[in-house]
Amino acid sequence: MATVAQDDYADPPSPIPRSGPSVEEARLLPSQSDPNALSSQSSPLQHASSSSGSGHSNSVSSRPSRAVSTATSFVSSPLNPTSGSPPPHVTNPFATARSRPASRASHLELASAHHRDPAYPALANAPPSSFPSSPTGTGLGMAGNRGSMVLYRLASDDDHGTSGIPPSSNSRDSHLLPPPKFPGGTNRDSTISSSGSSFISFDSKYPTSNRDSAFPTAPRGLVPYAYDPGLDELDPVDEEDMLHDPAAKGRRPNQFPWRGIMNVTVLVSLILALLCLFVFYPVLTFYRNEAKNSRIDGNIRINSTGQAPVLFQMPDLIDTETPDSARSRTGYDGFDYELVFSDEFNTAGRSFYPGDDPYWEAVDLWYGATGDLEWYDPQQITTRDGHLVITMDSVTTLQAGLTPGSTAPFTAAENHGLNYRSGMLQSWNKFCFSSGYIEVAVVLPGPNEDTQGYWPGAWTMGNLARPGYSATTDGMWPYTYSSCDVGTFANQTDKDKLGPAAALHSDFSREKYNYELSWLSGQRLSSCSCPGSDHPGPDVSKGRGAPEIDIFEAERDKDNPNGHVFSQSAQFAPFTHDYIYLNATQDEWVIYEPDMTRPNTYKGSAVQQAVSGIVKVPSDVFQGTGQRFLPVGFEYWANPSNQQEGFITWQVDGTKSHRLGSAAMAPDQGAGGSGVGQRLIPEEPMSIVLNLGISPNWQKIDPSTMIFPAEMLIDYVRVYQRKGHTNVGCNPKDYPTEDYINAHEDAYQNVNTTTWNWVKPKNSLFDGC
Repeated sequence: MATVAQDDYADPPSPIPRSGPSVEEARLLPSQSDPNALSSQSSPLQHASSSSGSGHSNSVSSRPSRAVSTATSFVSSPLNPTSGSPPPHVTNPFATARSRPASRASHLELASAHHRDPAYPALANAPPSSFPSSPTGTGLGMAGNRGSMVLYRLASDDDHGTSGIPPSSNSRDSHLLPPPKFPGGTNRDSTISSSGSSFISFDSKYPTSNRDSAFPTAPRGLVPYAYDPGLDELDPVDEEDMLHDPAAKGRRPNQFPWRGIMNVTVLVSLILALLCLFVFYPVLTFYRNEAKNSRIDGNIRINSTGQAPVLFQMPDLIDTETPDSARSRTGYDGFDYELVFSDEFNTAGRSFYPGDDPYWEAVDLWYGATGDLEWYDPQQITTRDGHLVITMDSVTTLQAGLTPGSTAPFTAAENHGLNYRSGMLQSWNKFCFSSGYIEVAVVLPGPNEDTQGYWPGAWTMGNLARPGYSATTDGMWPYTYSSCDVGTFANQTDKDKLGPAAALHSDFSREKYNYELSWLSGQRLSSCSCPGSDHPGPDVSKGRGAPEIDIFEAERDKDNPNGHVFSQSAQFAPFTHDYIYLNATQDEWVIYEPDMTRPNTYKGSAVQQAVSGIVKVPSDVFQGTGQRFLPVGFEYWANPSNQQEGFITWQVDGTKSHRLGSAAMAPDQGAGGSGVGQRLIPEEPMSIVLNLGISPNWQKIDPSTMIFPAEMLIDYVRVYQRKGHTNVGCNPKDYPTEDYINAHEDAYQNVNTTTWNWVKPKNSLFDGC
């Protein structure tokens, strides 16, 4: 049954003065506790005789507005009991606007309005007793002891004469309260029903009755009834409201709570899954990989992400493809030697960028210490056809792909301002050895033996210096010295700079060095170091350095019109007077094949002392002629317990060329000497360097004798040591390097750090401790 509350037509208070209670005062019935108020209050329908004048009907032609009214614009609701005719100057604001009222009038006010309003004749003529009583037995206006309200519902076909209001003579439905009549009956929202079933709207607020006609036009009336909200508390609980009844039983007493159990199970499972994912799994992974992580930490044989190279796997220091016949040899000293390291370079396409290879790394730098004209770039080094290939390109090469390893063409601007691009491969801090025999097989770059300009080399250096990183060589190269004397001082001169005389001047020095014997900065890690100094150990009394022994450096023969030669040498510091070395006996110096080898007239300069032999190179070992791989190497022995046993023996093409004994580097402390002690056959762990450079400081460059791209090929690198005296690794216990390198990482990793910026150990002899 549709029920319509009368508040749809409630109005704000009328501005016209009236007697009696205000709208706010009449919103709730007075309490029974105030009998005077009750006695003075009549039933809302007892005032039907005080109906308004005829002008009142104009005020109900439109619905009231929510807007706050003023005295000049207010238009009363048809249900307002005190409404009167609007002032003449006020127009009807409800002709077009429709709005719900801002507040609800009380049942007293509404009933009084209807009782007085001529638009509701049934109410105007009805006696008070015609209104239904409240369920509590009181009148409609006095709903017992609580406030009640009059509501209206639409009359149904069966409500004829049941309203309790006497019928009038004009209509059999006069007992019903008709809806308000609005002037201008054609002023409606639509002439077609939204339901599409009738010409007259059946879905309006006041649908028409269908009792007498298939096309009714008369709207239904309203049936007033009293409503007491407090009676809801006495009603039985609705059957359809069991969900909100706290006393309702939703299940049988013995029914198992499956839903609750499932809810809890799902929540616990989600929590456990999150804990496993974000707590237990990371902890388990950490402990499961702890052994691997400890090997990765500080391991220079893998990259920074802990990954070993994919293209190349070398599970052992010895390449499995090294022939059995090459796994041992008899040394030039008569001892048996066994293979301890080899690389046959048989896997094609290897990469030598940092972290790509366990034993080798290609550098990315300019080798400025020797004034080179090339930039060393890792992309210039790879493996092909079972060989290591180092390619040198020039800006003059304009055609791409002339060789598989060429990266030409390029400009100098694209190559760090340099006209050449080549490669240098190092085993620094990855593979080192102390004493032994090292051999490489090489094809030299260039069209033939008359080429002039390349600087190909294979050499070794102490691991405390990294080739190309000038800060690491500062005060370290080429020292191989463990005496505490003037040889550890800068320039090899006394503190007062007044001697020795041999250090102040040498005719064998050069003009650019003012003919001074030494321009070295002094041995940084000398045996004169004060206790507690920044020294790699194992004790501050042991002198440390970075000596150099060359397998070969190739150049055009300067003393003959044609042909190529190798310089096979060792560098030492500090220096003897005029860079001399002893060569009177075979324990000091010996040349085995005078037709093949001769002493190098270059003995050094203010930055190094060199002991070197010049060896002829066969003509069939060049890129353009023969391409035969030429075996070249040296064997050396250093015994810290008996340093006089030390020696170096070089060989070319399987033949010994010359030998340097430790006696040749004897002290130079006599009259006219430089005051230095014994220089040592290198005892430091030695790393390997393979490179192809170009520099005017090496030899005059003649581009007409050169080809580009140029390639230097290495077939293998093999290292042997005496049986029972294996000593490989870059951090041996007697000559540690790891902690010192890690403590000065910037010097060893930043090529732009060119000088040693850390505090050097104090020299007890020069500075005192």
